[in-house]
Amino acid sequence: MFRQNETALIIGAGLQGCSIALFLARAGWNVTLLDKNIAGRHASSVNAGGLRTLMRDWREYPLSELAMHHWKHLDQLVGQDAAASCEVRLGVGQIAVALDEAELSWTYNRAQDMKERGLGAEELLSAKDVRQMLPGLTDKALGGLVSRGDGHANPAASTRAFREAAIAAGAQIVENCRVLGLDRAPGGGWAIETSSGAYGTGVLINCAGAWGAQIAAMAGQTLPLKVVAPSMMVTARTQPFLEPVVIGIDRPLSFKQSAVGSLVIGGGILGKPCADHDTSFTVMDRMTQGAAATLEAFPGLAHVPVLRTWTGLEGSTPDGIPFIGPGKNTSDFWNVFGFCGHGFQLAPAVGHVVSRSLVSGKVDPLLTPFSCARFNTGGAG
Repeated sequence: MFRQNETALIIGAGLQGCSIALFLARAGWNVTLLDKNIAGRHASSVNAGGLRTLMRDWREYPLSELAMHHWKHLDQLVGQDAAASCEVRLGVGQIAVALDEAELSWTYNRAQDMKERGLGAEELLSAKDVRQMLPGLTDKALGGLVSRGDGHANPAASTRAFREAAIAAGAQIVENCRVLGLDRAPGGGWAIETSSGAYGTGVLINCAGAWGAQIAAMAGQTLPLKVVAPSMMVTARTQPFLEPVVIGIDRPLSFKQSAVGSLVIGGGILGKPCADHDTSFTVMDRMTQGAAATLEAFPGLAHVPVLRTWTGLEGSTPDGIPFIGPGKNTSDFWNVFGFCGHGFQLAPAVGHVVSRSLVSGKVDPLLTPFSCARFNTGGAG
């Protein structure tokens, strides 16, 4: 028999929600996840799969380092076979390339700032260094930054692995279940009205991603969030030439070469979000910016055709880091959303630390920077 404070209902069964569910279920909690679509349908499965500490906001860095530990030992979370399916490749590195003097100056300032904070393992690269590490890189490259322990994974397989691990631990997932309203339950906890019926829980966790602010509003919380639609594209296969993930500094540059040779290109180019219809669209006129940035860095790729593009819906906060923590005067209502397109790598640590906070009844200090109160909006907490 579970006590009320050992029951959790999570709205949103993407990677963050499934990670929290996994850790809570293993701690003995009764956990239910609700998703208005199919679990992992949106940002969780359609991102670039970057496992990156490089160039993270310093406030995210401790959480990111904990997450990297979990990715290194993913088999302990999801099982050996599932971990293998996630295609985790760490140690190939992520490299930020400076293509002009302003970007090069930024790398020096970044390295100095991180050193003064005692954070990270980012190394400055000379022009010679960066060209040796990235065959085909333009002669314009002046240097860069590298985090050698970084890498990437398969996002769809990883989301599926966490989902199945959460279910194996005892969590229940209800799909195609849209939340229609929230209210305080007479005996304590929360009453949730959905398209599939009524649910009750002691602790309610909002992992609704691009729809996170809407769910928060149902609970009387006002949190600033912009819905965006980051775009991706993939090319035809080409001869293997690249192991590290390459990212830009002031350019929309982000790409890696997959195991089969195709290039997966991101870079923050935004499509058209249609959150009310649970979808988004590529804006082709914008996609040329990502292609141009890639060719500026690697001009020899001009002959490689783009085969397809896609988008995913995500929530973006004004300061570029997520909301992770309880709402105002609501220790039993947590917000965990607004990852601004770089939450994939953080997910195991988010699950670990949110679960640890709920089990102990005390918000973990690692979550302090992500407080829902940091904007001091009228209803935010």
